[in-house]
Amino acid sequence: MTKGERAIVKEERRQAKERKRRIELANKMLIPTGGKTLETLGLIAFDPEGVFHFNGDRWMKVYEINGADMGLVRAAEDLSGEIRITFSLNESGRETCHLSLMEDGEIYEDVRRKMSEDEKILSGECNLRALSLDETMNLIAANFYRDIRFSYASYVRGKKDWKKECFFEAKESLSGFSVGRLFGESFTAIAFPEEMDPGLSSDLKGLGCAMYVAITMNALSEEEKFDFKRDLEKKYNRRLPVNESEEYINLSLSITILCDSDDARQIVEETLVSLFLKYGVLITPSFNNQKRICESNLSLGLINETLMRNVNYGMAEALMGGESDGDAKIEIRPDEAE
Repeated sequence: MTKGERAIVKEERRQAKERKRRIELANKMLIPTGGKTLETLGLIAFDPEGVFHFNGDRWMKVYEINGADMGLVRAAEDLSGEIRITFSLNESGRETCHLSLMEDGEIYEDVRRKMSEDEKILSGECNLRALSLDETMNLIAANFYRDIRFSYASYVRGKKDWKKECFFEAKESLSGFSVGRLFGESFTAIAFPEEMDPGLSSDLKGLGCAMYVAITMNALSEEEKFDFKRDLEKKYNRRLPVNESEEYINLSLSITILCDSDDARQIVEETLVSLFLKYGVLITPSFNNQKRICESNLSLGLINETLMRNVNYGMAEALMGGESDGDAKIEIRPDEAE
């Protein structure tokens, strides 16, 4: 390496170090989680008001919502971030719903501004109530059947591992998992139809088991729309109208079920796969990824695991349904898992 090249490398390192220092200074208002939580969840720091900051400059905030329906699909097109809608069904079919808003960025002030703008758009489609960090973590712990009272102050002071404290430790198999007296299975949608009849969300309520359905959506960029249109033209060997590609959105669908016996899990698996196939959606057990999908669904996106597909807006709207949801209050269940 020449003297000039060494000087360039040295200057690049200096600039990178200075840039990191400026970002850390700008995010000084955030509270760091500690080494254990950073290692297990990738969670760097947080705002007690409810904003999580992860590795990779990913940020998340959770809301309880009422009235979630197909309007959220069109709203997603105008957002700067990505949304995940998590429908939770208990054994009696009672439904609750939460929305996770995810943004990308380095500096919290910029991210907070984007979140505020996206909140205004989303509030035009449903009733939003932002959850504080403690509320979010207590909700997640309840989803994992953990009867705890989460307090960020005590958890940071005690240098606790948030994942260990709030998640259950599942024993994973190829196509399922177990924890305590519960037997579960996670599924991932790998193919969607061009059109879909409404009614799927209503049919899911009759299965009689605890279930988490996570739908993640983000708008396609202009470049992605062009590439997708070009791929369709190659596949079908014909020219498509310019605006046809604009009717697509990036979407991921995953499901986790929890049953009181392995026999019940197998029965629900067969029923669930057949039910989705009836609507033209192909789901498959999340082979070799059961635990990760389960943790992603029950944590409302705290762990981010998706399989995105381009689907048209009509299909996405039918998948969301048009019914009003429950009051979005999830209670700790009495039959706590061991």
